[in-house]
Amino acid sequence: MIDHVDLKILALLRENSRIQWKDIGKEIHMTGQAVGNRIRRLEELGIIEQYTIAINKAKLGQPVTAFINIFVDSVNHPAFHKFFNAEEAISEVHRISGDGCSFLLTAHFASNEEMQLLLDRILKYGHYRVNLSIVKLKS
Repeated sequence: MIDHVDLKILALLRENSRIQWKDIGKEIHMTGQAVGNRIRRLEELGIIEQYTIAINKAKLGQPVTAFINIFVDSVNHPAFHKFFNAEEAISEVHRISGDGCSFLLTAHFASNEEMQLLLDRILKYGHYRVNLSIVKLKS
């Protein structure tokens, strides 16, 4: 399916999703057109799902990063999904194994008070446990 060349292309795109195909080609000794063909194939296979940027939330005024483990009390999951999709502070949501029906959310806030307001709204869906990031070591 994929080979070591594809993995190298993915690594280069992970470092810089805006890198030109010809520059990737120089790194892996291929033409830009050949690199483009491989990238399109990786997209068609669903291996590359999207291109994005990394944003420094602290520099945007959101220095508080919280990992919120939510233990959902009800079976009304569509309402909970609608809730977290509408919350701008929440950047990631994972349904996780473990203690019953639970979700792990990553959220970013300007202050602890702002975080508390979100936590109060979460109580409608279940109870939670919060861990705060001390420092981000790797993206």
